[in-house]
Amino acid sequence: MPLDLNSTPMRAALGVGALVIGLILGWFGHRAWASPPDVPTTTIRIYSDWRLACPNNTEDTSTCELRQDVLDDKSKSEIAQLSIVRIKGKNEMYVTVPFNVLLDPGIALSLGKDKPRLYPYEVCNNVGCLVQIPMDDALMTAIRNAPDARILLAGLDGKPVGLPFSLKGFGDGVDAFDSAEATRRSWWRRFWS
Repeated sequence: MPLDLNSTPMRAALGVGALVIGLILGWFGHRAWASPPDVPTTTIRIYSDWRLACPNNTEDTSTCELRQDVLDDKSKSEIAQLSIVRIKGKNEMYVTVPFNVLLDPGIALSLGKDKPRLYPYEVCNNVGCLVQIPMDDALMTAIRNAPDARILLAGLDGKPVGLPFSLKGFGDGVDAFDSAEATRRSWWRRFWS
């Protein structure tokens, strides 16, 4: 008996078959059509004086970065940089300052009227001198609740220098950072991206 392609049941079966094949092809090909394979996609959001940059979800080894550039009041040039990233599941703050600093005392974070917290320099590279600060819950709470904040360091002449940095948007930025990192590390999100 020959197949009647004009019958209603046969048309429905062909339509359903074409839909299933289209869905399967769409499932496997959606990443190829979404963006070119060699072009990384970065999402950037601004939270007052802090900015959050997150790489494409497919970049497993990368992390989001919450950052603030500390600018000189007069020249408006960058004199320090604060950057929060997640390493091995823990938040770390990196503070980068210029080369013209006395290395021995390290830097201190001054948060409101609290006693300054002292941290040693890790390394100096072509960008500047770097300090790594573990962002535990106590420090995170202190920064969130501080009315003002400064980086304290010593210049090569031994004189203390205080570099104020803004806390406007810090809480919202950290919340967005934590949420973005949780989403990036979610097995469900990886399954669908």
